[in-house]
Amino acid sequence: MALATPSIWHDVWRYAHTWILLLKWPLSAAAAWASVYVGRWRKQRAENAAQGWPSVDGRIASGTVKPIPKTKRFIATLTYTYFLGEYHSGTYQHEFSNEADANDFIRTMKDKNVPIRYKESNPAKSVLEQRSIEQHILLTPRFG
Repeated sequence: MALATPSIWHDVWRYAHTWILLLKWPLSAAAAWASVYVGRWRKQRAENAAQGWPSVDGRIASGTVKPIPKTKRFIATLTYTYFLGEYHSGTYQHEFSNEADANDFIRTMKDKNVPIRYKESNPAKSVLEQRSIEQHILLTPRFG
């Protein structure tokens, strides 16, 4: 007669919904923070690549503030325009710990003239550098 051995997998599958609930929130929070850090890295990389690019005067046209999902932080996005034979536009993003600071930043920067670095071979590709913004307003320390 064969002995029936209890399967360990039976217990795992029996409580699968519990494991999903235990892992769902930490994994989604980790993914949100990972996307924040990837964004910071890309911004820094773009600024470093633009160091040798020529500069042109631009103007901050508008701005928006949005919460970062699954965090308590906010992203302020500035939209700027510049002219090189035709008008081009780009965006600049900065993180804030509260919405009021982000809105104040947008309000302060709107309609300011700022230097924009652009790629000579592709003038539609541009960067508004952190230090250019800091000349206009005292920002919180950079993150990351």
